[in-house]
Amino acid sequence: MSMNNLAGLVQENREKLKLLLYFAVIIALAYPLATSIGKAWESSHLARSIVRLHYVVGVSRPALNMTILGLFIGLLTLMTLDPKKRIQAALLWLGMIISLVGLLSLGLFLVQINFIAELPWFIGGLILGLVIGGGRKLLQVQTADALEFRRASLGIFFILALIVVVAFVEYHVQYPKIFSVTQSGVQTATTTPSGVGLETSGIFKNALISGLFIVVLGQFVTYDAEHDFFILGPRASGKSLFLIGAYLEALEQTSDSSANTPLNPSNDLVDMMQELDRPESEWIIEATGRGEVNVLSFQFVHGRVFPTNIGLQSIDYAGEYLNRLPDAIADTLPDDSVDSTLERLVDGVETADTLVLLLDLERFMNDEPLEITEYFDILRQADNTGVILVATKADVMAEEFREKRGLEAHRYQDEFRQYINQRLRGSQQVEGLIQETAGTEIYPVYYQTKVNENGDRVPIRDETNSVTTVGYDELLDLLGRRA
Repeated sequence: MSMNNLAGLVQENREKLKLLLYFAVIIALAYPLATSIGKAWESSHLARSIVRLHYVVGVSRPALNMTILGLFIGLLTLMTLDPKKRIQAALLWLGMIISLVGLLSLGLFLVQINFIAELPWFIGGLILGLVIGGGRKLLQVQTADALEFRRASLGIFFILALIVVVAFVEYHVQYPKIFSVTQSGVQTATTTPSGVGLETSGIFKNALISGLFIVVLGQFVTYDAEHDFFILGPRASGKSLFLIGAYLEALEQTSDSSANTPLNPSNDLVDMMQELDRPESEWIIEATGRGEVNVLSFQFVHGRVFPTNIGLQSIDYAGEYLNRLPDAIADTLPDDSVDSTLERLVDGVETADTLVLLLDLERFMNDEPLEITEYFDILRQADNTGVILVATKADVMAEEFREKRGLEAHRYQDEFRQYINQRLRGSQQVEGLIQETAGTEIYPVYYQTKVNENGDRVPIRDETNSVTTVGYDELLDLLGRRA
């Protein structure tokens, strides 16, 4: 198997491999982490004293333990009902069972408990967990919001992370008693600086185990990717239609998903979609006029095993601004020549984690200038910013691909992408741009089109008046992996 095939196989099954990795981490860490927490409890002072405050309010230790267990199970139950967190919740159920076995082996937590007598405390904790975690959503009629129990996930993260961090500190930091709690009340203790020290035995191993667990747990409760994409393109390069195509693909993917997450499109995007839906329309979306700004945004869910909300937001602007953008970023333009649109573009580039740069294939096929010279200056000034190269209007090359390779572009997308890259790299300017972006691959996207009686290329519409997009599925997957 070649390296390319192996890389493709890994890429195709990355979520399954991620699931396998998380499963291995939970299995490997649950028991040793539970036993180290138990040992930390046995040698603790401050944490033990705080927990013993239940004596002050007249609650027994078994009642407290059952309440805590009920609270955790309530939160975990809601996490299990969350379509985006079911897999993570299943792993946490497994980890919880293993951890309880580890604590029982040390004679801690659920020992010497009359479960029937303490059942009301467990039910009370369970109800509390359901309320805190947002269980009220289960009683509501369907709304525009996705069925997500974020507070439940965050509650689980807070509880487990707090336990792990406190246990690590109690196990390895030696300090004098501050106060103690008994059934007779709270008693303060005198502290001396000489009583502070550090237990270094096993500290690196425990730090590794604790840190790895918290990192994995943090991935479990993540809903939104913190990654900003910003789209740049020359005039009439298809920026509006590019964003509409991405939205249409996300809409189709959402309809096939059980997550049912609303896409929350912006008003400007909805207006454009309304124009595109007109039965008599061909390319009804006109190029954006100078001074006109449209905010186009929506969110989509990336991943099936570990779904994550990916937000896409871009400013649709007149392409003529592109040639002024490098100087505006460098702050070398006179103040009176920088309008609000240019300021928003500068802010978009500077805050973006990844720039999506459009290449107009129609210009390339017509031997017209690509007008991408400004990309080089922008990339030199946008340090540590990722880049994705996208070839728009790739339908103009799909016919050439069919004639030369005998393949349909929409059915052989990998081969078509390779063909596009080979053809575009024949341009010294594009080759230079690829080298500037460390060999970034170009991703073609397009609408399936036909030539009408006037000789104009227009979108093909099916019996439901819908247009068909190609390549956007791979692009959204790429955006999701970059997020």
